[in-house]
Amino acid sequence: MSVAATSKKQSLVGIVDKPVLALGVLTLIGMVFGVWRLIVGMGSTTNLTDAYPWGLWIGFDFALIAFSGAGFTMAGLVYIFRLEKFRPALKPAILAGLLGYVAVLLLLALDLGRWDRFYMFIISWNVHSPLFEISWCVLLYSMVLFFENSPPLFEQLKRPAISRWVHKFIIVFVVAAVTLSTMHQSTLGTLYLNMPHRLDALWFSPILPLLFFVSSITAGLSVAIIAYLIACNIRKEAAKPEILKGLASIVAWTTLVYVLLKLADFTLAGELGAFFAFDKLSLLMWLELGVGAILPMALLFIPSIRNKQNVIVVSTLLILFGVLANRFSATLFAQTTLEGASYSPHIAEWLSTIGVLSGVALAWYLSARYIIYNEKE
Repeated sequence: MSVAATSKKQSLVGIVDKPVLALGVLTLIGMVFGVWRLIVGMGSTTNLTDAYPWGLWIGFDFALIAFSGAGFTMAGLVYIFRLEKFRPALKPAILAGLLGYVAVLLLLALDLGRWDRFYMFIISWNVHSPLFEISWCVLLYSMVLFFENSPPLFEQLKRPAISRWVHKFIIVFVVAAVTLSTMHQSTLGTLYLNMPHRLDALWFSPILPLLFFVSSITAGLSVAIIAYLIACNIRKEAAKPEILKGLASIVAWTTLVYVLLKLADFTLAGELGAFFAFDKLSLLMWLELGVGAILPMALLFIPSIRNKQNVIVVSTLLILFGVLANRFSATLFAQTTLEGASYSPHIAEWLSTIGVLSGVALAWYLSARYIIYNEKE
């Protein structure tokens, strides 16, 4: 066997390792169930009802939008605030942002009753609807994220001139990214202001747009930390402590702002009694706010342990859990429904969701390994 053939074989073996194989299998299974849902409709492939019109797909959609804040938060830190020390963590974060929005759009297509008319918001403008703004912002921001991620791809395609053009105007894309993200991350909270009768008082608040925006920053930076660590592992290099410490510090202070806003809202709205009722919903809020915000914030503020990599990883994962719990509570658990109604996701909902998440994780891994770090700096 020739040297070239041996090298090619080793390269192929490197790609098809166990994580890639597992993610690939889950992606294919999810595709089968996703296509089945699109062909036969929602009736036989979901357990959604009039009492529970929002379920698994929307819960993950809202959480993934917050997680995808990794793109605009890191771009803002590096390009707008000129914090160059964070630049090594920029590429994996922006890539995570792009693929996060791809997952959002795929799950949204599954959740639409008439998925074949997904484009209607483009030609039929309802300017009074928060969903109209969200739809346009997500569409435009996804395009911006593509351009932000495109230089390494154009380098691979032997189109360096296009890559240089994108770099030349990168600040324009970043300003657009931060603006669009600020708009739709907060407007997701505005969406709930239209349904005060549906959402439990512990979650409903007139400052929901602000809460959603602040939590998207904490979630985005947490994803950026995890993405940076995985990228370092892919490149077989040590993560820079100053990057981890710096990002963890910003996450801790942003989480503190979020916690103070929540506690102030409980106090001014007279909901402290409900918060300390220790019934089903209050325990859910304690899990979300206590375990998913206050605990990791405290860990990151303790001087003796906050600089340890394991502590940073655990803290960021807890924060992501808290944001995930918040979005699922707002869309599902804390929604007032008809008495006696219940919802348990259909197997097709679970497998299609797992397939989408596995697919974007696989795409991120392969892109990080074979594309984004091959660009000429």
